[in-house]
Amino acid sequence: MRRLLAACCAVAALAVMAAGCMTSEKAYRESNETGVRLATAFWQRQSGSTREFDVHRPADALTLRIALLAVVRGEQGVVFPQIPHAAPFAVSNGVLTLSLSDAMCVAARNDRAYQNMKEAVFTSALDLDYQQYQFETTFSGMMLGLLSGDPAAEKASGRTAGGFTRKLENGAEIAGSLALDVVSLLRDDWRSLGLTGDLSMTLPLMRGAGRDIVREPLTQAERNLLYAIRAFEHYRQTYAVSVAVAYFDVLEYVQRVQNAVDNERNLAENSRRAEMMFEAGRMQRIQVDQARSDLLAANKSVIDARKSYEVRLDTLKMRLGLPPEAHVEVNLEEVERLERKMASWAQTSEDAVAAYPDEAESCRIALSERHDLFVTRCRVEDSARAVKIAADALRADVTLTGGASLDRARATGENGFNGEEAWDAGVRADWPWNRRRERNAFRKQLIALEQAKRALEEREDAVKQAVRSGLRNLVAARASYVNQVEAVKVAHLRVESNALFLQSGRASMRDVLEAQENLLAARNALCRVLIDWQVSDLELQRDMGVLKLSEAGMWLETNGEDHG
Repeated sequence: MRRLLAACCAVAALAVMAAGCMTSEKAYRESNETGVRLATAFWQRQSGSTREFDVHRPADALTLRIALLAVVRGEQGVVFPQIPHAAPFAVSNGVLTLSLSDAMCVAARNDRAYQNMKEAVFTSALDLDYQQYQFETTFSGMMLGLLSGDPAAEKASGRTAGGFTRKLENGAEIAGSLALDVVSLLRDDWRSLGLTGDLSMTLPLMRGAGRDIVREPLTQAERNLLYAIRAFEHYRQTYAVSVAVAYFDVLEYVQRVQNAVDNERNLAENSRRAEMMFEAGRMQRIQVDQARSDLLAANKSVIDARKSYEVRLDTLKMRLGLPPEAHVEVNLEEVERLERKMASWAQTSEDAVAAYPDEAESCRIALSERHDLFVTRCRVEDSARAVKIAADALRADVTLTGGASLDRARATGENGFNGEEAWDAGVRADWPWNRRRERNAFRKQLIALEQAKRALEEREDAVKQAVRSGLRNLVAARASYVNQVEAVKVAHLRVESNALFLQSGRASMRDVLEAQENLLAARNALCRVLIDWQVSDLELQRDMGVLKLSEAGMWLETNGEDHG
């Protein structure tokens, strides 16, 4: 019976230990809660957002991909997911048509690099959690049960122990433990009970002493999380502009294809007219051949424009995180919207940069608001602290130590516990006779500090150059737009007048063909300058660090309204 009782106690002890073990499910849940809590607190503080930080990839990203691939396979009745902040998808004959705002929403939820940046924030939050844990009171414990026997005696023994450690921000470390030992002879009514405990403390007085030195890993972890959030916000701005550029490139080549097709149709009509005039004896054969040659060139232009369009459409799909074989198109109404927007800008202000401060103030804003520049500036501070840490490592190790211990035991037949207490205190010193590695590390940190300062100077100069270039680009884009609007009007008049002159015999076919070619170039150039103006405005806001994005990833206009 005693053996059975001892075995049951051992099994119970093992069950208690197993219950306290960390499982994969528990580890996932606790780490996720901690990472989200820290990332949300720092993110809301930096971005002003009120939303909770979500590291998980949206489920609708995979659902959208599956739906697009199902359409490619020819499946019928495919249901597309509803993307938050996006209008219901317009799907016709298996082709998904995306507006600019919808494309931005899809991009923010599908892009792989975008997800990587979010995960970088989350992992930095977990690193911070571990550094915070270093300054918390940690507990440890163990339990041991043993049943043994020989011809002379059978005995059961057990040991349970618990302890704690605590590191303070001044460098002091406190540790304590308490253990209980039990031994019982199963054949005789004899047992013993032992109790031991100890408490120790160490406090560095020179190397490793001081709050700043001790807290440095925690400080750097906090700053790393801040850097990850700033890098994420900077990526959101640059990514939004890159998606807009890719979308506008597709729009431009949609327009180029349309212009090329219109040009081909007009040249086909010119060629037929030339044939009729040749048959009527009103035109020489060489002019007919010229019309035919330009028609063949126009056919080639249509082929090239369509190929370029398809290449840019695939680029856009990859930028949005969609499979390249997906049937996706852009919304052609965006061209008209862009034309109306640019025309309104041109009419309301004669100065392209009227909405921006002067060059000096724009540069000052950029130096203050740029997320990447903020990180670069903070890296200089990190290097300065690293120099301080390296200098501290050159000092001697002088540590104040102290401790106390307790040892008590009692056996069957004894009146009480026997044992003793002890304490000690002292100073442990290790003089800095060998600091070759630390000496070299200190010099390297000084070099790293200078490198960080030079990197900051270079980055600041690059930011100012980008702002200055952006202002010039914006002015040039508006001037080009105004000029190109007039160029299109002149090209239309030239085509119409040359067509009439040809009928009256006052112009040659070459004049008509040149006018038609000029009109095609003018229309293509107008589309290009429309896009250049919009992109130049976005890039300047990005370079100044003032590009505001909605939760869906779409930029906000100066009046605060979402573009979409």
